[in-house]
Amino acid sequence: MNLWAISRLALIFLAVLILPACTESRVPLKVKIGQVVRPLSVQDLDNHPVTLKPEPGKLLMINVWATWCSACRHEMPSLQRLANRLKGQKFKLIGLSVDHDEHVVREYLIDNKIHFPVLLDRSFATVNGLFGVRVFPSTFILGPDGTLLKVIEGWREWDSPKIQAMIQNLLPESHPEGRQTSLKSHES
Repeated sequence: MNLWAISRLALIFLAVLILPACTESRVPLKVKIGQVVRPLSVQDLDNHPVTLKPEPGKLLMINVWATWCSACRHEMPSLQRLANRLKGQKFKLIGLSVDHDEHVVREYLIDNKIHFPVLLDRSFATVNGLFGVRVFPSTFILGPDGTLLKVIEGWREWDSPKIQAMIQNLLPESHPEGRQTSLKSHES
């Protein structure tokens, strides 16, 4: 068998190994759009227990991230710009880090001038048990009543006109009943 034939067989073998991984069905999330999400018990950066839940009249956006995740680090500046633009509106952004060390998180936030609130789920058990996170970062948008309105997996440029328009459409004053019932899509 010549080198060309061996190379060709090796490529076919690799394709057979890799191709099924691309086509496997993804594990479903543990929550569905329209479902009311129960409050999360997590910690602040000073290790105090915090119950994370929507505030009356406000849209809650929970961004699940980690300092070791390059895609998460990539989107953090645009999340901060989004938080700055929506300050004073019926919107609250919370970063939920799954890092073990609050000092690493705090240092990252200071170094990168990230000022929106960040909480911790060190074991990843709380957020994963509730949502079934499949990708980092993952963002969950909840209405004031705790209803899951939108799931966005992977990084985004959060201050892009398209994303800002989507968030503006979900803000409570856009929908007096507090829910966006026509938006049932899952964006990934």
